[in-house]
Amino acid sequence: MKRLVQSLFILLFMAGTAMAQDRTVTGTVTGKDDGLPLPGVSVLVQGTKNGTQTGADGKFVLSVPSGSQLTFSYLGYLPQTVAVGASNVVTISLEPDSKTLSEVVVTALGISREKKTLGYSTQTVKADDIVNSREVNIVNALAGKVAGAQINNSGGQAGSSSRIVLRGTTSLTGENQPLFIIDGIPMDNSVNRGISASTEDVLFNGTGGNRAVDIDPNTIATVNILKGAAGSALYGSRGANGVIIITTKRGQKDATRKIPRVSFSSSLALDDAFTKGYQASYLQGSLGLYKNGLPPGLGGYSEAAGGAPQSSASWGPHKDSVSQAVITAIGMPKVLDPRESFYRTGKVWNNSVSLSGGGESSSYILTYSNLNQEGVVPTNTYKRNSVTANFTGQLTKDFNSSTSINYTNSANNRMPEGNTKRSYLYSLNFAPISFDSKEQYGLAGNRSWTNAAGFNNPYWLLDNIAMPSKVDRFVVSNESTLTLTPWLKLTNRVGLDTYTDNQKEQVNIGTISIPKGRMFDALINYRQINNDLLLNADRKLNEDMNISGFVGFNVNQRTFARRTVRGLDLSIPGFYDITSAQTTEALQNDEKRRSLGLYASVSFDYKNYLFINATARNDWSSTLPVGENSFFYPSVSGSFVFSELLPKSDYFSYGKLRLGIAQAGNDAPAYYTQQTYTLANPSDGTRGNIAFPYNGTNGFLTSNSLASNTITPEKVTEQEVGLELKFFKNRLSVDGSFYNKVSRRQIIQQEIASSSGYVQRTINAGEISNKGIELIVSATPIKTQDFAWDVSFNFAKNKYKLKSLAEGVDNIFLAGFENPQIRADKDYGYGVIWGTRFARNDAGQLLIDDDGLPTIADDLGPIGNVTPDWTGGLRSTFTYKGLSLSGLLDIRHGGDILNFDLYYSTFYGTAKVTEQRNTTRLWEGVRISDGAPNTTKVLQDQDYFQTWYTTSYETLVEDGGFAKLREVTLSYALPQSLLGKTPFEAVSFSVTGRNLWIKSNFSFGDPEGSLLGNGNAQGFYHAVTPGTKGVTFGLNVKF
Repeated sequence: MKRLVQSLFILLFMAGTAMAQDRTVTGTVTGKDDGLPLPGVSVLVQGTKNGTQTGADGKFVLSVPSGSQLTFSYLGYLPQTVAVGASNVVTISLEPDSKTLSEVVVTALGISREKKTLGYSTQTVKADDIVNSREVNIVNALAGKVAGAQINNSGGQAGSSSRIVLRGTTSLTGENQPLFIIDGIPMDNSVNRGISASTEDVLFNGTGGNRAVDIDPNTIATVNILKGAAGSALYGSRGANGVIIITTKRGQKDATRKIPRVSFSSSLALDDAFTKGYQASYLQGSLGLYKNGLPPGLGGYSEAAGGAPQSSASWGPHKDSVSQAVITAIGMPKVLDPRESFYRTGKVWNNSVSLSGGGESSSYILTYSNLNQEGVVPTNTYKRNSVTANFTGQLTKDFNSSTSINYTNSANNRMPEGNTKRSYLYSLNFAPISFDSKEQYGLAGNRSWTNAAGFNNPYWLLDNIAMPSKVDRFVVSNESTLTLTPWLKLTNRVGLDTYTDNQKEQVNIGTISIPKGRMFDALINYRQINNDLLLNADRKLNEDMNISGFVGFNVNQRTFARRTVRGLDLSIPGFYDITSAQTTEALQNDEKRRSLGLYASVSFDYKNYLFINATARNDWSSTLPVGENSFFYPSVSGSFVFSELLPKSDYFSYGKLRLGIAQAGNDAPAYYTQQTYTLANPSDGTRGNIAFPYNGTNGFLTSNSLASNTITPEKVTEQEVGLELKFFKNRLSVDGSFYNKVSRRQIIQQEIASSSGYVQRTINAGEISNKGIELIVSATPIKTQDFAWDVSFNFAKNKYKLKSLAEGVDNIFLAGFENPQIRADKDYGYGVIWGTRFARNDAGQLLIDDDGLPTIADDLGPIGNVTPDWTGGLRSTFTYKGLSLSGLLDIRHGGDILNFDLYYSTFYGTAKVTEQRNTTRLWEGVRISDGAPNTTKVLQDQDYFQTWYTTSYETLVEDGGFAKLREVTLSYALPQSLLGKTPFEAVSFSVTGRNLWIKSNFSFGDPEGSLLGNGNAQGFYHAVTPGTKGVTFGLNVKF
């Protein structure tokens, strides 16, 4: 009996154990609205911490105890709980939650609002679109994705600067780029130089990177762009050019998870430089006769009897027509591509890992990223290490706080660019195909194909010229909110953006143009402190009406300090210490500015279809005169969701009309209201300059710009109307905008008579108009359970008009030489290319002389304009289960480029256009002598290109438009069925191509480059590192 009881007990225990054993459940989760699979749905065993997520195909695999209940939750859908029955297969259809389907965006001052309530245009770029672009600089990652945004990359060196402008140029000489906000805090996006333009112009050096390059794309959750004044007016004087709001990733609250979520991504990019635009047929020499470029007595040879063997020109024989005399004397000349030989395959390693998690009342995320970029130029590198952390906590029932910390350490080593013999491009672009510069550098150091007064060997420059910089940057913010009542909250947001930038220049002894060498060591300190205190209210008045708003106070202070020691005439080669310099200079620049702002916003909601918002802000700026430093910026906008009043339809899903009018503006640059002094640097024009201090005596001069104590802030007034439509259950959407933006009271410096003791004075004058349209169309033409095709298109056209300048001011110099230059002109607009031009009759026909050549006009004039006619972007994405193929076409139509490289490369015979040498050309026009059409052809020989071709700079103006396959990405996410029994939540692989195809009429292939960096003057292409194309391989893992 005892044994029987024991046996029964054991049997019951085993049966109970068997019943409690886990079993594997598989399933699919779809949306009830369209029946398609939902990726990323949370599947949790109720009452436990055991769970998983659905894959890209909506499927999941989970081990669960028998008799369990599973809870399914997904953003935008109602949660659902089901019991696990006898079947091991579960099919779930989630019901859409109409209350949470509305799109929420981050607006001014970090306020999150439903997009349908906004009366102005805003556009969001998702994190995946930023990361998948595989761009180092976040500005470049936005190219082609934002309607109304014009983005220019300055060049192909690692760490180069980029420029973004929204809805056209707003200020003649002031800042035109949008304000960057990261986690609610203004962030500096300057391009800093270790020396001022008065010491050495950017034309002879190039520029480094803009400080937005410090942002790690791996940490970004969303980028929201406020394009118009109605959206940015609450930022006052800093919001006139639009705002780019960056929100970084946050941890997820999940009390059921025992360990942190880990995300890891790794990628390797391989880049090649564009080297198009050079002739590859004719050797070094002159008048068809060969020179080998070596010095006399050291192997030098000239086919011309008694001729010098070295020459800067490639006007020798065709590579297939070398004379027997040359072959007999020195053998067949070796031919190579100097550009292909010089540039290397660039590489970018990018690795990032993040840990995130949270409990019921807190969350955290910690991310470390390492980027190591080797540019296509040997010795050009950019390295960035960044650590980002965010902590949020509900400290009490009524008090929560969030802290964000971003630290970036970067190091950039670049080569100088521009119109200087220190620039490797100034020699490489003119190198003959018959001279091996690398071989000669190994044999004889700084030996080129020219004499000692000619070009530096580009390989020698790599080892003897450097411009390194190191940046340490912190962006720290805290936002704390106290709930006073259910409808009233008090929020304080404080932030610090601070960095140091140590820039150096090192020019070794023996450099042609600076034979004694030079150096500088500069330390730049920047700090910005910003604090916003907001009182927010949100109150439901009755069933139909709701009112919300806030009042706030802002304090912003920015300081900039630069200390530079510069040494000339070094004593020891390769020793870049100030004690090695025979002449030293101490350069200093300090700037401090402060602004205070008081602002308010009120929003009214009627029956969830009519929304009205009004804002007001008053700023006080330290850069304006006392008594004139207070200025007011209001805005009013409205949104009417008229589809709420129409019967529900499967064909027409959503309709909204929006209207807005607003004002914003720019205050003055620092110290325009105060007379300042500059270090004296006198010269007699013959014997050089006297550097002060001189013999122990300092010397200063009053600035040649007359300050003003009466200027007022620039004022920008903008009206905007927009229409948003959605059809076929949101599978087709259209968003169109029209805006009219007028900028008045420009702060400019007017030329005045030198008898006044000054060259210019600061005044308010000028009016600018920008009118334009923006269109965004998105569609899903095909959508099945396994396959989807999504396509989106954006288009923008802006019409710029310079309505007036100051009395007596015809133009404003922006950059360049005296001739040619980029300028703003009262008759021809902004971004005008100005220089020598061909003479024409009243009908616009060229006036041709009897030799068949166009004649040159007596005066300078407009020869082009850098502003494009319109911009657009087209993205198409195909998805099949876990496989995705996406492409982005970026289009810029119109706009000119001043290709100043042609000025030299046509003379030296290396430009592609000179390959048609000794052929004839007929210039269409009318003869001056008799008014008849020209019939005389001209011979395009060496004399034609060297003597006549660049007498008019019109020959250097080229079309800057392009169609560019900016991105194409193929990715694959492993199915959940493979990952179900592994520790991985998601694993994906990707291959991305960048700039794999470009259609352009620009001589050098890619017109996206500017020697002048990200300043107001664009379109000046000269000795700029060419752009790159490449392929990136990526891996993403989550567990």
